[in-house]
Amino acid sequence: MSDAATDINRDSEIELDRFWTVSNAFSLLRVVLTIPAIWLIALGSAFVWEAFGVVVVMIVSDWVDGYLARSRGEISRWGKILDPTADKVAIGAITIAMVLYKDLPFWLVVAVLVRDVLIAAAGVYLAKKHDVLVSSNFWGKAASLVMSWLLLAYLWDADVLKPILIGVSVVLLLVSFLSYGLRFAQIVRQ
Repeated sequence: MSDAATDINRDSEIELDRFWTVSNAFSLLRVVLTIPAIWLIALGSAFVWEAFGVVVVMIVSDWVDGYLARSRGEISRWGKILDPTADKVAIGAITIAMVLYKDLPFWLVVAVLVRDVLIAAAGVYLAKKHDVLVSSNFWGKAASLVMSWLLLAYLWDADVLKPILIGVSVVLLLVSFLSYGLRFAQIVRQ
């Protein structure tokens, strides 16, 4: 992973105005696929494989958009905003659906949503006040990946995996929140 913050005005590898790139299309695909994923989850166990397929495509699209952005030189300010936003929308919405239809603990949804809102608010503050765009870091990506696995475990009713993945998710959510908080504090102090 690269540095978690980029000075918007000085980083020459960032093309500030590129929105329509192949890598950004994969981020947008993740947001669009959230709707059929939730619909299939709501339909119940008869559509578990279809829901699983859509969620797996969403997980793979997260990896593909990052790979394409780096390999095709499509790293952009928009991409640095779209990718984590797509993750937050997809995981947040599907997590809520899992509470409603698959008995995912409500407190976990609250933890995910509060963390995401606070990170997004801090990111907006840094962009406006300090011209710095904070990218996803290793811990944030790890938390998203394990949350995706947790959602798949709930989708499959894999009771053996649920408590393990809840525990790992909580730890990674906390570590990622702290890592973003430390980075925020560093930037504000500079």
